[in-house]
Amino acid sequence: MLTALVVSLLFCFVINVPIGFALAVAAMACVIASPAMPPIVVPQRMINGADSFPLMAIPFFMLAGTIMERGGVSKRIVKLATSLVGHVSGGLASVSILACTFFAAISGSTPATAAAVGSLTIPEMEQRGYSKPYASAVVASAACLGVIIPPSITMVIFGVVANVSVGKLLIGGIIPGCFLSLLLIITNYVLTKRLGIPREVMRSWKEVWVTFADAFWGLMMPVIILGGIMTGAFTPTESAAIAVVYGLLVSFFIYRELELKDLVPVFYKASLSSAMIMVLISAANPFGWLMTIMQVPQNASTAMLSITTNQSVLYLLMLVCYLALGCFMETGAIILLVVPIFAPIAAQVGIDLVQFGVVTVISLAIGMATPPVGISLFATAGISGVSLGALSRQIIPFLTMLIFGMLILAFVPILSTFLPDLLMPTMGGR
Repeated sequence: MLTALVVSLLFCFVINVPIGFALAVAAMACVIASPAMPPIVVPQRMINGADSFPLMAIPFFMLAGTIMERGGVSKRIVKLATSLVGHVSGGLASVSILACTFFAAISGSTPATAAAVGSLTIPEMEQRGYSKPYASAVVASAACLGVIIPPSITMVIFGVVANVSVGKLLIGGIIPGCFLSLLLIITNYVLTKRLGIPREVMRSWKEVWVTFADAFWGLMMPVIILGGIMTGAFTPTESAAIAVVYGLLVSFFIYRELELKDLVPVFYKASLSSAMIMVLISAANPFGWLMTIMQVPQNASTAMLSITTNQSVLYLLMLVCYLALGCFMETGAIILLVVPIFAPIAAQVGIDLVQFGVVTVISLAIGMATPPVGISLFATAGISGVSLGALSRQIIPFLTMLIFGMLILAFVPILSTFLPDLLMPTMGGR
């Protein structure tokens, strides 16, 4: 059975079958190889995999981010970021990083963040003397914050797979996301100092206030989402639906940049992205179930613990594995395949699962900007027209700093657990 599962999965990878379909094919091949199991078990398990209340947050968050992107929020956020940090060395690149940070708190998606911010700032940076590969690298690295700062679709998936409070995971991503954003701004400052990039004119406090007031309604979305979760007014899933309603109200009646004719492409884009994620999650359920039957997670756990029981060494081994897999696999697939193995090990050696979840998502976010298959690289390269080779060379310093930040967050747990423990001390569920 295990041979059929692994061989069929590898064969699908070789012929470039999408990961969601590859998992389903591998599961079916495994069941067929076992006469004791009826093939109907695969579609039944796929339905069970998608039948989860917390997973309803995924299409709603995707739709909310798409609405706000089309509704004029991204350009207002860029203006606000420009007024705040545009005057420092490498200011326009820092604007891109800060804008990605703000938009990450709205979209919950790395490709959406790269598209919304990169389409506005990359052409501007090129006009101000930045090389296009460098400008693209800034956006590609900062767009990774889209899955770290709440709302985060990746956090929702981790919470469902590892049975960890989604609310605590979302709150736990706030400080780490801001910390990584600061590291990227510092890296950009040092690099642009060497390149001699000219600064922007410092804006007056009045201009800062005007741009803040203009972007205020867009910035309120994460405040409403997180505030409602922390106060217990609604669950993370319900907050996603509220985000959609809020996004429609802001885009239609306050910013007035969304029209009825825009709803069809908005819903189409969000539906397509959501469907891809849900197919992946559904297909991973029978695959994971079969691995559990064959005791793959238990054997892997025993093997790792036989190497060492030292918490720090095991943590490093898991992070290295995440980073390596992130070079070749999609984030959701890694969570669905590897987290059922790693989460029990983390719990067994005393690692807080909320903190483990946050650091896991950070390591996978770094994978999104890592060649050869980083989705952030592809999204940014598609916007700027830069080759993946040129972009990959320029992004190395930013990736190095992100990995450094990830290690700090891994071994200083309070940075991830402080806010969840302070604001949601009694919440143990989702």
